[in-house]
Amino acid sequence: MQIRLENYTGNRKGRFVKYEFGTDLFGQIYLDKIKGREKGKLVDRWVLNDFGSLFRVLDLEIYKREVENYENTLTTRPAFR
Repeated sequence: MQIRLENYTGNRKGRFVKYEFGTDLFGQIYLDKIKGREKGKLVDRWVLNDFGSLFRVLDLEIYKREVENYENTLTTRPAFR
């Protein structure tokens, strides 16, 4: 699954941050952070032990982006154009 946040204000207009998460073949939970403008670059990768850790990391990361005026793209624009 993924969560995509975009910035529509100021100097960071057009930038996005995408968080992809799920489980791998061995049952470990992973979280990848991808940042960029048009095409992204993998910035961080976490391998977590449980879903509680995943929720805590996602909560902190999304809070940081909301402070920088990033918005969830699924709520600001329709998913299908």
